[in-house]
Amino acid sequence: MSLLIQKLILICVLTLLSMHNVLGLTRRHVNILNSLEDNLDLTVHCKSGDDDLGSHLLHHGDSYGFKFLDNFFGGTQFFCSFQWKGEFKWYDIYIEKRDSTKCFICNWYIQKSGPCRFLYHGGSECFPWNINH
Repeated sequence: MSLLIQKLILICVLTLLSMHNVLGLTRRHVNILNSLEDNLDLTVHCKSGDDDLGSHLLHHGDSYGFKFLDNFFGGTQFFCSFQWKGEFKWYDIYIEKRDSTKCFICNWYIQKSGPCRFLYHGGSECFPWNINH
């Protein structure tokens, strides 16, 4: 393949990669803060249908975050498991249909009673844990 063709292909690829907002793909950030009572450590493990983000140990007050682009065809979803001292819970931390209009940067804090999301206008909204199957 000639050098000119390689350069043209590279320019096309870089252009497409830089157009994620034009194509309707939005960069999202999810941040998770360990706010467990009694200064407990929290292990967080987040996944989507395509990505396994691994396990992360958060001491009380520590946070973990990740970034992603919404799927071009819709339906982006990440779920996380949360473990601490004899407890195992999980929650769908990002569901495109539920969250895409509520946050570009989705800031969560985790309590024993469930995950809570900070709201842009102040305050927060808390949710029950997903039911384990």
